[in-house]
Amino acid sequence: MQHSQAFSRRSVLKSVGLVAGAAALSACSGTSSSSSSASVKAPKKGTLTIMSNQGEITPAEVAAFEKAHPGLKIKIILTDPTRLNAMLAAGDPPDLVRDAGTDVTPYIASRGIALDLDEYFAKSSVLKTSDVLPINNCWRWDGKTQGKGARYGIAKDWSQDAMWWYNSDMWSAAGLTAPDPTKPITYDELFEAARKLTKSAHGKTSVYGLYTTTPGMDQIAAMVATAGGRIMSEDLGTADFTSPEAIRALTWLVDVAKAKVGYSAVNPSPDWDGPEYLGGKQATAGQGYWFNGFVASTAPAYQSKTVFAAAPMLGSKRVSPTFGAVGYWIPVKSKNPGAAFEFMEWYCGGAGAAKRIAAGNGLPSMKSMLSLVPQKTDFQKASFKVQTAELPYVSVIPVATPYALTTALNTTLAKDFTAAVGGGKSVAALADLLTKDVNAVLANGKKLAGK
Repeated sequence: MQHSQAFSRRSVLKSVGLVAGAAALSACSGTSSSSSSASVKAPKKGTLTIMSNQGEITPAEVAAFEKAHPGLKIKIILTDPTRLNAMLAAGDPPDLVRDAGTDVTPYIASRGIALDLDEYFAKSSVLKTSDVLPINNCWRWDGKTQGKGARYGIAKDWSQDAMWWYNSDMWSAAGLTAPDPTKPITYDELFEAARKLTKSAHGKTSVYGLYTTTPGMDQIAAMVATAGGRIMSEDLGTADFTSPEAIRALTWLVDVAKAKVGYSAVNPSPDWDGPEYLGGKQATAGQGYWFNGFVASTAPAYQSKTVFAAAPMLGSKRVSPTFGAVGYWIPVKSKNPGAAFEFMEWYCGGAGAAKRIAAGNGLPSMKSMLSLVPQKTDFQKASFKVQTAELPYVSVIPVATPYALTTALNTTLAKDFTAAVGGGKSVAALADLLTKDVNAVLANGKKLAGK
């Protein structure tokens, strides 16, 4: 993989141990000067409107924040891109928006809809830039390169999202030797294991061997990166799915979808991996480190048979990316940016973050919180060991672009993939179709941006 917009291995290995090693959790290197920042606005009392996912910010967290910040009342509105666009167009956006820093930063920054937060960070006693882990550099943009320039947001927590979990009892029952969790298996090996783990009878599948696979930009680019290739051009203006590396990734996705060894775009899951895995309907789960906390709190009995594993590889280059660094950004026209930043401080680097990290629900954004990552139970210790071994391979694969949101590109991928697999198109024809349609979306975005 080319590293113009990903972290260098050297920057990752500057520290050792998780408390030290995670300080190397780099995502986008670079320290160029930022653009002029907005002046810091004092928080105002009243309603703080946050656009976020259903149930992610809990009632208990709302109550705790409001207690610590008298005069502020949180109003949660559910994440909805159409509604957000309408609110932005009307000049009446939420005060805070939940998003994936890896996917949106070039777009929201170059379009002038996200507030430059450099001055806020400079004056913060909570989110000190010297304490912010480098993974958060994916929330920076200098006009050309993600990872450089001004800071537009911060992750609430994060994971290396190509990592996966498996049910060791199911592997044993299928006569399989479970993989060494610290050593990556190949995607082909995972596919063959999934065939043996899948249980079907009379046209119905009771257990899927593979976690849900989706033809998203992040997922495909991550697979391609392990084979030394990339999807996006250097200037982030075009995409190419016809390279040998991309063809290999598409072939794997098409093959597993046709084999029905797991849920896919042509065989959608009724839920997400968590409930399906804990319900005994999947032998694996494609989730990052935060799944540690989910298993422990939702199904403690599963801890003894649930194993965290290194990200698979398509080629010979070990890459273990984050697909989100999910956190928050503040719209330029927020009516209460000061209070919005106070919530970011509390939820991403303060008391709200501390409780979440201590429960095993993701890795922290702050170096000072690395000691909170839980290591009390055997399950936590084992997961921590695997996570620590994976840290040197962290990366943010360049898929974000100033010309379109990644969600729009993913919509195009899903539509073309489903139609191609259902219609019997060859992988080469699918690659041509994806290249044409994704580039049409990017070209339209360039036109709208005056490029």
